[in-house]
Amino acid sequence: MNTEKNTSEILRKYYFAGVKFGYVLLLLVYIIILGKYSFDRSAGIIITAALCAAAMSIYEVSKHKLLFLIVEAVAVISGICLLSNEFIILLPAVISDVVECFKIPNAFYPSSLVGVIFAENKFVFVLLCILTAIIYYQHYGIIDVYRKSAENYELQELRLKNSIDNSAAKLKSEIEKTNLHYENMILQDKARLSQQLHDKLGHSINGSIYQLEACRAIANTNPEKSEEILGRVIDSLRNGMDEIRCLLRRERPESKAMTVLQLNSLCNDCREKYGIEADLIIEGNSEKVSDSVWKAILNNCCEAVTNSLKYSKCSRIKIEIKILNEVLRCCVSDNGVGCEKIVSGMGIDGMKQRISELGGVINIDGTAGFVINMIIPIG
Repeated sequence: MNTEKNTSEILRKYYFAGVKFGYVLLLLVYIIILGKYSFDRSAGIIITAALCAAAMSIYEVSKHKLLFLIVEAVAVISGICLLSNEFIILLPAVISDVVECFKIPNAFYPSSLVGVIFAENKFVFVLLCILTAIIYYQHYGIIDVYRKSAENYELQELRLKNSIDNSAAKLKSEIEKTNLHYENMILQDKARLSQQLHDKLGHSINGSIYQLEACRAIANTNPEKSEEILGRVIDSLRNGMDEIRCLLRRERPESKAMTVLQLNSLCNDCREKYGIEADLIIEGNSEKVSDSVWKAILNNCCEAVTNSLKYSKCSRIKIEIKILNEVLRCCVSDNGVGCEKIVSGMGIDGMKQRISELGGVINIDGTAGFVINMIIPIG
């Protein structure tokens, strides 16, 4: 594949130089056949024409265009004045190179027709002028314009790709910061919960320990008092357990709430930072959805949105979560360019693995935008 690409690049770069070289050689053959010259003069004509052909060909690929333009002009004029008037048939190519070198409008390519005054075979000279003008206009007026347009499109595509990559990296960084923020919040909640458990239960448990030690000391001498102390300790511990349950129920964060909060933040980032409309839709009873399912949904949605921002060139992203009787269905879709052949990378492989571990299935379709369907059992 690389060899074919390199060959194509070489042909594209040097084809017109080859065309000019062959063109001048054909004119050289015409000059030799047309005239009857001595051996010495024929050698001079051949050398001069070869110099013209080389200069005109190198001109096309050289950075020093003006230098080779001077060489070919001097060679042609010398050939006309010193060797043969037939060298005038190379004049249209020289004048066309002058037009190209100094960026003169393409309408001046036929200006070489002024040389018809000095041409012996005026008809042939006029035909060569027209042919040369057509060849040059086709290359510099049509083909070269399309080539430059294609290069500009490639450059714009590269810039756009870099911009998308930068945006995707920035989004990933923002997501990581958001996750870190929530992790810090969880750690703070854990610390606060630990403090509350200590404050509420520490005194009660310590008091129960002291009472149990007293109970053990008087168990044989005063059974009635010991029984009374045991009853108070049991009540105290039972109340303590009730307080622990209430505290945990009150402090335990809901996985759904955390997932919805982060997905809403993700959609807001798409709208505010990238100008992409993003919607989040959640339907159904979320009570029976486990924490592990919400975690997998959150990670896969973040990965899917990142892929859309990076590759799809979309203007809209939709995250839809539907909770049914036995399964949860999550669909992340965009209206971008799509991709008929999906190539699995680390991101897609990670999405598939997370869903597979939960016993679900995932389907990725790129024929009409980018669509990811996930179905996870929750029964």
